[in-house]
Amino acid sequence: MTVDSYLELFTTLFGWTFYGILWDVLLGTGIVFLPFLGILIDNWREPAEGGEFGSVTGLSLRRMELELFIALLVVVLAGQPAALTPLNAAALNYTPPPTLIDPTPPTATVAAPQSTYGSTGFTGSPATVNIPVWWYAVLSMTSGFNHAVVEGLPSSTDMRTYEQQARLATIADPRLRQEVSDFFSQCYIPARSKYQAERPATAAVNTLLTTYGSDDPGWMGSHVYRNTASYYDTLRPTTQIAGWAYNAARDTEYDPAAPPAWGKPFCKEWWEDGSIGLREKLINEADATSAGFSGLVVAVAPALASEKQNDAVARTVLTNSPPTWSNNDLVAYNSGSTGLLNTVENVAKGGLASGGVLVASALFSVTMTAVLQALPMVQAVLLLGIYALLPMVVVLSRYSISMMVVGAMAIFTVKFWSVLWYLALWVDQNLIQSMYPDVNIFLQIFANPGEHDTKRMLLNMITTSLYLGLPLVWSGMMAWAGVHVGRSIEAATSPLRSPAQDAGRQGGSIGKAMLSKGARR
Repeated sequence: MTVDSYLELFTTLFGWTFYGILWDVLLGTGIVFLPFLGILIDNWREPAEGGEFGSVTGLSLRRMELELFIALLVVVLAGQPAALTPLNAAALNYTPPPTLIDPTPPTATVAAPQSTYGSTGFTGSPATVNIPVWWYAVLSMTSGFNHAVVEGLPSSTDMRTYEQQARLATIADPRLRQEVSDFFSQCYIPARSKYQAERPATAAVNTLLTTYGSDDPGWMGSHVYRNTASYYDTLRPTTQIAGWAYNAARDTEYDPAAPPAWGKPFCKEWWEDGSIGLREKLINEADATSAGFSGLVVAVAPALASEKQNDAVARTVLTNSPPTWSNNDLVAYNSGSTGLLNTVENVAKGGLASGGVLVASALFSVTMTAVLQALPMVQAVLLLGIYALLPMVVVLSRYSISMMVVGAMAIFTVKFWSVLWYLALWVDQNLIQSMYPDVNIFLQIFANPGEHDTKRMLLNMITTSLYLGLPLVWSGMMAWAGVHVGRSIEAATSPLRSPAQDAGRQGGSIGKAMLSKGARR
């Protein structure tokens, strides 16, 4: 039997365990027999109030037998836990949907839960729980129905996983953070200034802008600066860079007889080197902080060239950990203010930059992530409560058949939320692809805060509304249908009781007529 979350593996067993405990308490206290007493009293009281006599008593007895038979049937099917339908822990399993991080997730069972449930929490779940035949059938039907619907729905990509992992890709190593700031100050700023002053419009530059986008000169790893003469190929840092060996042919400002500890690489090789280059370090740092983020980029955009994929990884890390000025001379001679005034100015600028739509978009993103994580847990706990409280509903309904149907619909309604969430996921992924049809633009913009925030906020609002709204609409529809189903069942069983009721009324009328005749005599 398939469940819909890791937690539900255990809440299902505990819910039916609590069902059995509560039923045993009701049985031990004799409360389960009170509905039978009520049936006997009602079928004695109503004919007596009508003044029945003669054959009416037989009809009333038949009505009593019918109601007692229905009550006993409900007890057998939906009340008493039956050894005929045991719920085995070994039969429960949950297979999470595939993601970009884990395209073939393992199936979780009670013995191998793939989570902390059952090992540090929700421990001691029974291996087998006896449950009533009717509710076992409802669980089996609901599980099979949900699984068949999800299998029939179109598959969807997993763009949200990329967004979540992209936010985790950052620079944790302080030495690498300092190196990025050094490159920013000593390579990117001079190249950017030169590009802004010259505005080259050669065929080679236009080709690079066409290939890598018009915003390519706006970041440290720009191909325009790397592949255009007199930019990164000639620029060098003013200080030694740790890890780069001294090169007499390149580092001519030093005396070969007394070489320095480290050299000064050209900005191009400083960025591009495949072993100790800055971009390679950024990619490795992304994989360390965000669980293989570079492989995730390849999975999202397999059609892109490896160069663009590597740029996307490095650009995402730099967005999450922006470089700062590392040249003290530049700060000292170009800052408009220093000391406390400068601090206040920076704080004000930072507050304004993080305000407005950016804050709203971030809040929606955080809210949606929390909602998606919490909804399956809420569903599992709700189902536990439904299972545990069913004995009270069975008894208080006086063993009504309509209660069995309404209870089955309640379980089916909550279980069907999983299908609705899959539908919401499918809609969300297709909306993302529709709003970002160019995968290269998606990699650069979608997960980067501050870019196209209105569009991203709209996506998050729609997705959150779907995940919360669809279950609410569905539950409302099922509540409406449940009332009508209950009424239909009552209408279907009423003809079985109407002969006795009609006979009681007619008997009462005949009795009154006979009494009135006797009084006249």
